Amino acid sequence: MRHWAKKTLITGLLASVGFPAGWAMAAAPSSVIPQDIFPQKAKPGQPAVAIVNNEALSEKKFINSLVLLSGMQLMRQWFELTLLKQACDKAGLHVGKKQIQAQMNFVMANLAAQKVPADERLAALQRVLASRGESLPTFELGLARTAYIEALAKGHVRVTKKQIRLSYESQYGPKVLVRDIVVPGFSQAVTVRDLIEKKHDSAAKVAETYSVAKQSAANGGEVLIPLKDTTIPRIFRSTAAHLRKGHLSSGIPMGNDIHLLWLVKKVPAQNVPFSSVEKQIKASLTRIMELRWGQREIAKLVAAAKIKIKDPVLHALYSELKKQMAAERAAMENAKQKKNPLLPSNPVPNSKSGLTPANIGGK
Repeated sequence: MRHWAKKTLITGLLASVGFPAGWAMAAAPSSVIPQDIFPQKAKPGQPAVAIVNNEALSEKKFINSLVLLSGMQLMRQWFELTLLKQACDKAGLHVGKKQIQAQMNFVMANLAAQKVPADERLAALQRVLASRGESLPTFELGLARTAYIEALAKGHVRVTKKQIRLSYESQYGPKVLVRDIVVPGFSQAVTVRDLIEKKHDSAAKVAETYSVAKQSAANGGEVLIPLKDTTIPRIFRSTAAHLRKGHLSSGIPMGNDIHLLWLVKKVPAQNVPFSSVEKQIKASLTRIMELRWGQREIAKLVAAAKIKIKDPVLHALYSELKKQMAAERAAMENAKQKKNPLLPSNPVPNSKSGLTPANIGGK
């Protein structure tokens, strides 16, 4: 589900650089990325925390980095970065400090475009990260990850004119903001209709309580439906277009679920010429699709890697990490099979900043 109405520009920015979520907050003094948190080869004779495809990683460097980052997640970041670097080296692609720093420069340039004063940009970024329970050092590792992905993805991603036009129509064309209440059966649909139409309960509260689409339910069921997005079934677009204030739609069966739509507001098309934003949309789509390609490539690299953990404590952590990653892969496959019809399949950049909505970047 997409919840553009509730997303901030900075939050969209985090997704556009492929930042993986879920770590504790830690401060950093400047927007220059410190290189001492990145993976480092163990020197001859030095102990290794792990060996990734015959490349020994420094135990001392890893332990020092634990001051800033949690062990299991740092381990995951190190493995992924090491595998990405190995893939780049094998392909003859150079990714160094300059390319990684360019990712932070991209972030700061977009904050500047959003009129954030120069002396407040880093603090603004840190506040958003803190509100999400995420750390700046891990964000910086995420920027390195993105730099490697961008290098590897060249030639593997192609944005078509159809995708650009579809994103334009979805972004600047007419839209309807609805509360999509998804229930598993007829009896639940009757209950929802009774609560809203007869007892006059808040549609947002009903969505939070009864909708099985948990991501949108947490936001009161809010979903923005672009009326010209042909990847969304026509019945949803037509129903949304004809919704009236204070009326709940008829139940729309889809798979094993039933969708009921409640009008929040109708958003008219914007008067923005296609030619004026075509290049921007193409660049944003390319970045989004490269990150998606990179996520799949990382999964392949991890699956094929030979990883040995030297430290017994970290070996136990790694066992837990493998379970976590397996669960994530299973969840991704499950999400593909249960794809919500109101989630457009074509990526759409943020309309003001040319960045990705926060729910697109993915981990």
